[in-house]
Amino acid sequence: MPDPTMRPAIFDPFGERLDLRSGQDAACPSASRRRPVRTRRIVGAVLFWVLAAGLITARGAFFDPSTAFGPDAPARVAATGTPVLR
Repeated sequence: MPDPTMRPAIFDPFGERLDLRSGQDAACPSASRRRPVRTRRIVGAVLFWVLAAGLITARGAFFDPSTAFGPDAPARVAATGTPVLR
């Protein structure tokens, strides 16, 4: 004999299952899921800023100006013979 508390599944026109539980029953799972989502956002933001700070610190610590431009950069550019657009 079928269980009288069991309801058949009802789907919306897009195929998503509709939740027909009462408001209080439906609110419990969302309230319990809200905290982990907030925690994950906080942890994600902290990890992002730690990574960003680490990259900026590493760039500052290991930056070698001679590899980028250097003091003789204008002379090297002039020696290539490439016309400079002004």
